[in-house]
Amino acid sequence: MNQNSLKQALAAFPSAQGKTLVELSEAHPVLIVFLRHGGCPFCRQVLAQLQTYSEEIAERNLQLAIVHMMDQEQANKLLARYQLQNVETFSDPDRKLYELFQVKRGSLAETIGPAIWWSGFKTTVLSGYLPGIPGKDIQQLGAALVFDKGKVVASYFSENSADLPDWDLLLACEIPSH
Repeated sequence: MNQNSLKQALAAFPSAQGKTLVELSEAHPVLIVFLRHGGCPFCRQVLAQLQTYSEEIAERNLQLAIVHMMDQEQANKLLARYQLQNVETFSDPDRKLYELFQVKRGSLAETIGPAIWWSGFKTTVLSGYLPGIPGKDIQQLGAALVFDKGKVVASYFSENSADLPDWDLLLACEIPSH
């Protein structure tokens, strides 16, 4: 999809706060985080990491935007737990934004298979990120992208449900000045 087509498609998806990703990216580079389903313990771990990195995200002059598949009320409660209630949020239960940015769905082996079990044990039992009620699409994987002036300038696409972004690498990307 070319840049103009992407911009046009994104115009149909305002955030809960009323802005589109293109509008946000024209003002500041945007760190877009695509969450898995709301009950996913790895999703909760990502939110905790974003809370930890919030100061660095702000220092890099990045606007944080979170795309999720939950209803907005459920998302607001989850985000408030991690002090992320003031970020731009996009409820996408039909996964249209996921598709536009080519965030893949994993196979059952990539999402709940035996290779994920040890990571799941460490995340839930050892780190305390307890799962919630499984969401709409348990096979949806996550991603994180830096989006600037309508273009992706850096990205990280999870290979499985336990594969979390390398925030240091992603936040170190070169962003043209606004």
